[in-house]
Amino acid sequence: MRDEGLDVKEVRELRMPAASDATLMDLARREKRALLPFDRHFANILLYPLSSHCGVVRIRIHPPLLSDIIQALKQFLRKFDLETIRGSLIILERDGFRVRRGF
Repeated sequence: MRDEGLDVKEVRELRMPAASDATLMDLARREKRALLPFDRHFANILLYPLSSHCGVVRIRIHPPLLSDIIQALKQFLRKFDLETIRGSLIILERDGFRVRRGF
């Protein structure tokens, strides 16, 4: 994603590999960042209402092969306007993505 010119932070770069979901979401909110988790809990709109975050792109690719994830992310970045990601839940799959937006 950095190759695409995006400002990205990885959990391991932050030295927070064991951080809770709530801690990661709070950090993303403070820094006004979208999250790109594999964890399905981030897609739970009861836990994380759409209006409460700057966007979640839940990676739902199994098995999680790096080449498939990179290809799916490239397609997503070509088709989705990142300026509109705030308050959105995106489910990224191998063959495309689905978007749910807050009201």
